Amino acid sequence: MDNTIFMQLPVWQKNHLEVCIEKELFKGKKVLEVGGRTPYEVTKTLEVESWTGIDPAFKQDWEPFDNYRLLKRSVLDFGDDDEFDFIFATNSFEHINGFDKGVQNMYRILKKGGKLSALLGPIWSCYKGSHTGYKTKDNEIINFNNIKLPPWAHLIYSQEEIKEILLKSYSPEIAQDISSWIFNTDFLNRLFYDDYRQTIFSSKFEVLEFRDWHTSKFPPDDLQTFLENKYNKKNFSTVSIKMLLEK
Repeated sequence: MDNTIFMQLPVWQKNHLEVCIEKELFKGKKVLEVGGRTPYEVTKTLEVESWTGIDPAFKQDWEPFDNYRLLKRSVLDFGDDDEFDFIFATNSFEHINGFDKGVQNMYRILKKGGKLSALLGPIWSCYKGSHTGYKTKDNEIINFNNIKLPPWAHLIYSQEEIKEILLKSYSPEIAQDISSWIFNTDFLNRLFYDDYRQTIFSSKFEVLEFRDWHTSKFPPDDLQTFLENKYNKKNFSTVSIKMLLEK
């Protein structure tokens, strides 16, 4: 995809759009985007019937075009029965608190035969699942890719222990802010891979695809055993999930 509009998108969004275009999931469809704001110029090239983006984090509703709108709404209770042909969600499911309720509602508002494509990650159970995103006063970005924490630290250590580790590399203010954010923010739902799988496979959806998206990173055997015993979960390797569901 060499269109200039698409090239300006974040790589994860562009990649997800590309796989959905390949499966012809957009053209002529009433689309609901959960937790995103794909630009109107992009949706126009997709030849959708209409595009609705919802996110409770939006500041306000915005409806600049007849077939394009962004609404400050939650996927937990939005939409009418059988309203949409296709649901598109990129890196948003890991932020939905009440995920099981959200899945039930998305099933309700999809038309029979409608599809849901979601890409999500990094998920809480993976080695960088803290999903840290922090901007310092000097505009330095500290995120889950460059933060100076051991892999799986958020699953191994307490908040106070995380703070002590961070103090070796960052100021007391930053260490306090980040350690508190990891364990207390409602920006994350802190669901494990096993939780997502259980919710999806026990839903009414037909599961067409449920797979790893990025390369998995496996904990050492002793850490795997520790994490299994601590959380009663099995998968601590999957970084992100790609799913395609059908009603």
